[in-house]
Amino acid sequence: MNYVSLQDYKRAIQLALAMSQPGRLFSLFKEVSGHEQTALTGNASVDEVIETLGGSDLAKLLRYVRDWNTNAKTAGVAQGVLFAVTKMRSAEEVIGAFGEEGVEKAFAEGGGGGVAVASTGGTAVKELMDALIPYSERHLSRLERLVQESYVVDYILGEMDDGMDVDLS
Repeated sequence: MNYVSLQDYKRAIQLALAMSQPGRLFSLFKEVSGHEQTALTGNASVDEVIETLGGSDLAKLLRYVRDWNTNAKTAGVAQGVLFAVTKMRSAEEVIGAFGEEGVEKAFAEGGGGGVAVASTGGTAVKELMDALIPYSERHLSRLERLVQESYVVDYILGEMDDGMDVDLS
């Protein structure tokens, strides 16, 4: 929270990822969203952090995005972060991030099969996408339905105004 108040978003994001605190990370992304129209996330320095995140941190962030995307209240921020990641990072970088995360886990557990674990990066990304797509489609259909309903309300209000044109003079 101190880094956020100092607007040192790089350290705030890195610390939240290192300490596995998705709630604080979500709050940070929610706070900066929509501030700057030229930045993908709403803040240019946050964009820069996403662009330079290391492999395992990027994989962890995408897992948080997957979790946030399951709830309609947090899906807007999740979709914004996902959009920023897909615009700034290539598919190869994302697959590599999940592969790198697997290698780090294997190394931490004392395993020596780094190459075999690294090849599972594509599988992890597929699982992530399989979890993201249904919820994203559900959010999109909900938004489309809301837009259609807003047109109905506009139409009804317009019709009501036409009936109320009475000259009071």
